[in-house]
Order: sequence, then C-alpha cells, then structure tokens
Amino acid sequence: MNCEKRLKQIRHYMAGLLAVWLFCIHSAPVFADRAFNDIEHSYATDAIETMAAQGYVTGYQDGSFRPLQLISRQEWASIFAKTLKRTSNNSGATSFRDVSPWALPYVQALQEEKITKGISDHLFGAKHNMTRQDMAVWYARYFGVTDEDPLHAGISSFVDQSDISDYAQTSVWLMERLELIQGDTNHYFHPKEPVSRQDATLVAYRIWLGGDGLRERAKRLLESSGTGSATMPQTTSQQESKKNAVDLTPEIKQQPVNSDIEEPKRHRSNPDSPVSPVTPIEPKPEPSVIPPKPRPDPPVTPPEPNPKPPVIPVNPPDHSSDFLVDEVVIKAQELANQPETYPSYQLSFQLYHEGRPVSIPAASVTSVTYTFSDELGVFDTQGKIAHPENIPAVDSFIPVEMKVTIAKPYQVLTAQTKLIVKGKTPPAEPPNVIRSVYLATYTISEAATLDPAAWKMSYVFHNAKGEVIAPDMLPSDLILRVEDSSGIFDEDGKIANLHLIPAVNSVIPLKIVVESPSQGIHFTSDAELRVEPGERKKQYFAVSIMLQGSVTTVDQIKQSRQLLMDHFGPNIKVTWAMENGFVFVESNRPQLKQVLDYVDQYGDEVGILAGSPNLDAPELPVWKAKMDEWLYMYRYNAFNELHQSGSMGSPSVFESMDTDPYRKYLPKSLTSFTVNPEQTQWLKDHYRITSAMGWSATQYNVNGMYGEGSPLMPYWSHKDNPIVPAQGIADNSGTVFMNSVTIDPIGSRYTKDSSRWTLHPGDPYVTETDAAPQLYIVQQYLDNPYQRINTVNYLSIILDINALANTHNMGPIWENFVNHFPLDRKVEIVGVDGLKQIYESVAGSNNDHTEFTLMFRGSGIKTAMDSNNSPANLRYLWTENASQRIILSKEDGDAAWSIIDFTDYTRKPVPRLAYNLDGHTDVSYVTGRNFKLCPTAPLTADEIERVKSRLKDIYFVEKVNFQ
Repeated sequence: MNCEKRLKQIRHYMAGLLAVWLFCIHSAPVFADRAFNDIEHSYATDAIETMAAQGYVTGYQDGSFRPLQLISRQEWASIFAKTLKRTSNNSGATSFRDVSPWALPYVQALQEEKITKGISDHLFGAKHNMTRQDMAVWYARYFGVTDEDPLHAGISSFVDQSDISDYAQTSVWLMERLELIQGDTNHYFHPKEPVSRQDATLVAYRIWLGGDGLRERAKRLLESSGTGSATMPQTTSQQESKKNAVDLTPEIKQQPVNSDIEEPKRHRSNPDSPVSPVTPIEPKPEPSVIPPKPRPDPPVTPPEPNPKPPVIPVNPPDHSSDFLVDEVVIKAQELANQPETYPSYQLSFQLYHEGRPVSIPAASVTSVTYTFSDELGVFDTQGKIAHPENIPAVDSFIPVEMKVTIAKPYQVLTAQTKLIVKGKTPPAEPPNVIRSVYLATYTISEAATLDPAAWKMSYVFHNAKGEVIAPDMLPSDLILRVEDSSGIFDEDGKIANLHLIPAVNSVIPLKIVVESPSQGIHFTSDAELRVEPGERKKQYFAVSIMLQGSVTTVDQIKQSRQLLMDHFGPNIKVTWAMENGFVFVESNRPQLKQVLDYVDQYGDEVGILAGSPNLDAPELPVWKAKMDEWLYMYRYNAFNELHQSGSMGSPSVFESMDTDPYRKYLPKSLTSFTVNPEQTQWLKDHYRITSAMGWSATQYNVNGMYGEGSPLMPYWSHKDNPIVPAQGIADNSGTVFMNSVTIDPIGSRYTKDSSRWTLHPGDPYVTETDAAPQLYIVQQYLDNPYQRINTVNYLSIILDINALANTHNMGPIWENFVNHFPLDRKVEIVGVDGLKQIYESVAGSNNDHTEFTLMFRGSGIKTAMDSNNSPANLRYLWTENASQRIILSKEDGDAAWSIIDFTDYTRKPVPRLAYNLDGHTDVSYVTGRNFKLCPTAPLTADEIERVKSRLKDIYFVEKVNFQ
C-alpha cells in the first residue's frame, strides 16, 4: 500500500516537472541561429542569410557580415553576376588593371553583356564605392536600356532629380517606374550616395526572387515612352560598339550611413526610408512604377466577412462597368514566428495596367473575385492564417499563389510569391555594447611618403543594431590589441617597422582583438589596410660640371646641359665648377660667356674646382695664392672691363665683382674631393663661400688619399675635420659639406682595390656599357622608405664633360643614365650652393635637427674584380645624426641584424686633418666599431643604449644582435 502511494507521488511530481519543462519551452523567446554575428538588427537580415545560403554573399573570418560597410564596384559586380548566374572564363576580355583576381570573372561577364563599363579605358574603379544612381544604371542596362536611348527618355519624380547625372537619368526614371527604387521620406533619391552591404544584398535578393518577368515589363515601359525597341543588353548596335566603353561615374564620396532605416516596402508610392533600389519579389510579371502623386492610399486589406480586393486610388475612378488590368501582385507583409500576430495577419494584392496601379471601380467591385492558396495549407482562400500549425520553421519559405477573376471583360490573372518566416526579434541590449569594430580608414600611405609620427590607427565601434557607438559611450575597461604578422605595427597600432610597409596596392592583413570584462565581450575582428601612393617629399640632385684646361668646348657645355633639360625640363640649375687651368686660358672666353649666359637665363651657379687641394696645395699660403690667381684670371677673361693690372691678391678684385651687376657671377661653392678645413675656412673668409661638395664620402679614392669618409647627409662640418659634423657653435666651421658623388654604400665597403660604385659613369671597376649599376643606386635612394624623416634627400655627382666626350663608354653610359632616370619622382636638379641653401632652410645654422637614414640592398652586379661587388642578398640600414653614425647589415636568411658600425661624432678631441697626405695615408675617423676597418670591435653598454634609442627613433624594431 505504501509502495502504491509512493509511486503515485512520484508520478505527480514527474508530471509537474514535465509541465514546467513544457511551459519553459513554449514561453522562452526564440532566437534563430544567425549566419553572421552582426546582422540581428539589420532590416535585411533575411535577405542576407538567404543569399549567404545560396553562396551569393559571404562574410568575414570573424563571423561578421558588416552590413553598414560600403560596397565597392567590384564587390557589387560579384553579387550581381552570381545572382544572375553570370560568369566569364575569358581572361583576356578586359583591360582593367585595378580589378582583383577574384572579381575578374564577374566584372568580365557584366562587361561582355554591356551591363557595366569602366571609369576609363584601363580602370574599372574597382574599389570605388558603388553609388545609388550607378546601381540603377546597371539594372537598367540589364532590363534593356542602352547608351543609344535618349538621356532624358523619362524624368523621375524625385525632388533631387536635377542632381542625377545625365547618363543615369533614363535609368533612374525606369527603375522608379518599375518601383524598384525609392527615395527617403521627403522623396529625395540621393543619387551619388554610396550603397551599404546590407542594401546591396537586399537588392540582389529581390532580383533573385523576382526572376525574369521584370524585363518584359521594362520593355513595355521603354516602348511606351518612345525610347525604341528596348533591346536586351546582350545585343549591341554597331554604333554603340564604336563608343568608348566608359561609365561616366560621378564623384565618389563617403556619406554617413543611417543605421535606423527600415526595410523598403515594395510598390509603395512614398517610401519611408532612404534605401537602395529594390527588386520585386515576384518571379512572374512584376509591379510597375511609383506614380508622382504625393501619397496615394496603401493597399487595402480585405475585410473578414466579405473580403474585397485592396484598392489604391491612384487614377481617377473609372465609373464604367469595365476596367482594364493586365497584372496582379501579391502584397505580403513580414510573417514573424510569433503566434500572437497570426490573427491580424492578412495577405493582400495590387492590380496594375501597363505598369500603373489601378483601383477597382465601384461599379465593378462585384465582378472581381479572388482566392489565395499555398502548398502548406497555412492560409485560407481569403489570405488569413487558417492553420498556424503548418507554418514552417524560421527562415523557411511558404510558396503562395493567388488567382483573380474579372467578369467583364473576362480575365483570369495569377501571381506567386515566396513568403519567408522570420524568427522572433531578441530583446534589445544596451546601445553601447560593442558587437563589431572596423578601422576608420582602409588605406595607408607607402613608406616613402608616410609620416610615421602622425600615423594613428583609429577605430569605429558598432552595436548590435549596426549603430556607431560614440567614444564617450565606450566601456572604460575597453582593451584593444592589434595583431600584425607582417611586423609593421605594434599592439597599439603604431608604426613599429616603417621599412616593412609593402609596395603600393599591396594589402596588409590585420586582426583587431577587442575585450571588455564589464560587457563580457572578447572577440577578434579581421581588418586590412591597402597601401596607396602618397605625397612624396621633394628630392634633390646636385650636379657640378667640371670645366678644365683648354679642352672643354662650347658644344660640350651646351650638350651637357641640353641632355639634362631634355629629360628633366628647362627649370634645372647646375654648378659650373672651373679650375685654374680653365679660367687662365684666353681662348676659353666663348666657353665662359656661355656659362654666364646660363647664369642669366636659368640661374646656374659658378663654382671653384680644386680636385685634391689637400695634396696639391700642401700649405695654406699655397692655397691662398692659387685662389687669388683663380679670381684674378676669371675676372680678366669673363669681365675684362673690370680688369686692373697688378691687382692679383688684392681685396679689390673680389670687391669689384661684389656689386649688383656682377654679384650673381661670383663663385658660390667649392667642388673638390679631399680638402683641408683651413682651406674651406679661407674661402669662407675671403669669398663668402660656405658650401663644399667635398669629401669622397665613404670611399677609398682610387690612386688618391683614402679614408672611410664622411656622413651621407649634408652637414655643417667641424672646424678641424671636414669628415665630422659640428657639435655646436664653437666647433662649427660655417661651411656645409655634401658628398661629392652618391654611392652604393655596400659596394664601397672594401678596404683595398676598392670598387667606387658611384653614380659616376667613369667608375674604373664597372665594365657595363649601359647605366644599370648607376640606375640601381638611384632607385635605392628614390625608394628609400625613410624619406619623410630625413632632413634632406639628395643625390650628387661631379661630371667631367670633356672626359664624357672622349673616354670610351662614359658618354653613352651617362646619356643612358639620364634618359632612364625615373621621372615619376619629385627630383629637382640643383647646384652645389642651391643644395646648401635648401639644407639650411630646413636645418638652420646647426646640425641639431639633422638626420639621415637609408635602407639599401645590394644590386648583385659584379665589377671587373669579381670579389668586389654589391651582393644582392645583403641589406644595409645606414642611420646618422649629428652625434653618431650607426650601420646595420643583414644577409638574407639571417635571424637578426648585425651592428657593423658605431661612429661617435661627440668623442673628443677630434683629430685635425693634416696637409700633404700621400695616397696611402688613411684618414678615417674611427672611434670604435667601424664598418670597414673594425666591424666587430666591442660596443660599450652606453653605445648599445644609444643604438637602441636611435633605432626606436627611426621606427625600426626588428631583431638586432647587439654584441
């Protein structure tokens, strides 16, 4: 007995549990599993999921769809072509250079069918945003509009119709008449605004549902408007084929996206929201135009007792017993899987004649009957839900059909549609909960044009509705971290390795990790940056042309300048550096006159040439005498009217030329290879010359004095040694030194039998007959990723034009070099003093803010001595400022960079450069580790810290071996 009682209690208990369980099941809100994690509140959710299931649209690796992100022309071409099942296997069908490989078959297919064109002969505008009017144009071409149709075959009724581009007027009119596009609540179309991903997907979805019936309706509309036969886009007239296949694409500009817009209503005369063009649901004959009348009544829902067809009083009622219709369209509101909404749910319909909505005249109401039906048995014949238990699962379809019978004149019209069952809307979460994150910009400038200090990675945060979250609404514990496998950015999104930014049009993939403990979020979002060209900092090419003895002719002078002008244009300035032997010769007066004419005409400079005064003038008095002779004879042969016999060495020689008519002809600079600081000081004191293209920087001079050389950057030199930058006012010589010849720093690293590896075509160890080595050096300097942080970017060369004309291969090599010099760079040809003035305008009168960094890779081109080449597998990072020079090297395959040079310019005392050094005297300024003489000398802890600090300053954090 007790057992039976106990068993009964257990049964009651289990029944109670079951009841509670069933109650929980049926009372809990239903959240449909979404294909993407950020579309829950998008008005296009169903369209996005359906199109994703069909494979027509895809999302991102982080599970997002990014519904509010703007869609590009090539992305839209992909969706458009996939929806219409168009593709092309003809890889040669397009000449567009900017289409990504994945989009090429779709762009080609639409191009072949004359649906889309490019923005020029070679550019599709692939990554430009798709605009509303262009979307209308593409659809209109699909429906039969051609470029031969009148531009204004019809005028749309939009308030901003005048803003629609001429080429899109007919297309927008047709799409409005077909009720495929709508305006905002004020009936503005906004033709040039971009289209979002959710808008584009919704349009494609409706095209997919609508089928081919729209084209027939479009054809009838075009024929009735007098635009001709409205041929399909596949058939192109001979006249059209001769046209330039170009879309006159309007301005592309990003506009703020309204994240609160509702789903567009089909066949609605006055739309509620600014959405993209729409395509009807119907696979049969489709609905027609939106009439220009302001606000016609919406379709009428049939009443329950004695249902009548919906009426839209667009046209004045026809009171005759006959009325004409040729189309019926089912009007089906959204069906949500919510039982409480079923009793009020009602299917309705709309009648059309020749694309225009019509109402049923009062006299004909009784002659019109209709019935609804569906395969699942959900609806009764009057369009009410009769069997809710037959409603399928969320995201399923209910195929609905209807038949309308008109007694007089007798007609039977049918229509079909697919009704999607939508899940319950989840409860709204706080508007500041982060559900997606995007970069505020999708581009970054190439390294050579980027200011790394100004670069900042900024973000846009969206909530579940796709709304932008204001910065002051973000959670206080928000943590952002950037993951970049390429090593360009650090975790904070700042530039870590400037030199690693790839070439223009490359894409940098990133991951953004978002975390907020208070919001319980932790997700990773994919992002990317496309590298684009930027505004380049101007670069300079200092050219000093040597004039020597009596062998240089007027024709050689003219030809040398003409060659540069033919390639770089007439606005160049060069230095004509004349040696004593040239100005002494009276027969050179025509040559002097030609040079002075260039000073007058182009602003060229006169300079003094002294090849190796440290050797040729072993004492200061000898140098003084040579310079006195130079100026005296220059005045005698160039300005004989000023000549005064016996005045050599007198200040009056300089003073006679230091007047307004002659001052511009005074020498402005010294062109030399090896010079003593006392010699440049004398020129400064007596001739006011403060610019010297002086030391053979980093070179071992062939058959001359050698040393590891001076910095690559321009600099105010130390008063005791021209190889060393001045450290302050007390040791500043007041003269700016610049390299005599731009070099390949890798090719000049050897300690004997050196290959000069310069821009000079007379390099004795380069045997090429073209300018390949020299052009390689130029390209490395012009593409240097550190240009924006350098004080001045420049090249330099000293040319002996007589040697160019008379030495085997030198002339052709130089001509080849000039003619193939890259013109897509901002390079200005200047004289020696011109470059000094440019440097002074940026740096001022000291070296406090002077710096230069160069990333250089060897060329692999060998010289006559096989051992002396510039290995292609070797890279240099050369960086210097007033206080130090640091050189790193790395061979391909090495795990880390090696420090091969640390030269401390602050070390005292600075050795005074002596006179009369022979060709084997090493004058290298070496304070520790030196890239030629002692590349493995130990570094102190302080030096290592200085290296680390300097590398950080130039945005370089790759792995370095500091020992």
